[in-house]
Amino acid sequence: MTRRALIFWVTGVLAYFVAVFHRQSLGVASLEAASRLDLGASGLATLAMLQLLVYAVMQIPVGVLVDRLGSKRMLVIGALVMSCGQVVFAFADDLLLGLAARMLVGAGDAMTFISVIRLVNLSFPPRRNPVMVQLTGLIGQFGAIASTVPIIGSLHAYGWTPTFLAAAALGLVATVLVAAVLRDGRPSAVHRAPGLKAAWMQPGTRLGMWTHAATQCSAAAFMLLWGYPYLVQGQGLAPRPRACCCPH
Repeated sequence: MTRRALIFWVTGVLAYFVAVFHRQSLGVASLEAASRLDLGASGLATLAMLQLLVYAVMQIPVGVLVDRLGSKRMLVIGALVMSCGQVVFAFADDLLLGLAARMLVGAGDAMTFISVIRLVNLSFPPRRNPVMVQLTGLIGQFGAIASTVPIIGSLHAYGWTPTFLAAAALGLVATVLVAAVLRDGRPSAVHRAPGLKAAWMQPGTRLGMWTHAATQCSAAAFMLLWGYPYLVQGQGLAPRPRACCCPH
């Protein structure tokens, strides 16, 4: 493992961390979103599902583009698109603007993880790839945890627009970091990548798709939308930690 490869990987992981932060930002803002955008349960569900639908549909075109443009360009584009989505969400006051914002977040998010995985494949020997990919996914998911307390606290302290403008600014920081640190060349054009049909015929491709579909639906529904309203309104938990009144 070279120092250069490690720096590139850390930069990519940070970009993915920020992408997961953006992805999960609606989950802890769902009650405020319902009030601001005048939405019921079906409207809130539409916001989250459209974001995930765009994310899923973009996987194949993003896979093609990342081989043509390289990881650095795709990570920069993805971070910028997500930041634009958060800016639109910061000023959204109806369902249409909210949908447009979450579509942008989903599109930018779709460009991130696969770009980091390609970066891992080019930077590390094959024997290290499985471990590095798993570490990438695990560390990136801490972005979901990092989005909870800051966004909840900011929403209560500063309101809707400043909170999501700050989230957009975080995306710009990730953009600058990726642009400044990564050095990514295009892959050689000598070997043509297999087509979509050939990729689908690989058992690993189908296993990966069905594993995600079968195991992540309930967790995604809880974290991306329904978990926070259920815990706050259904279970009566405080949205913010209460100050301790016990003597020390």
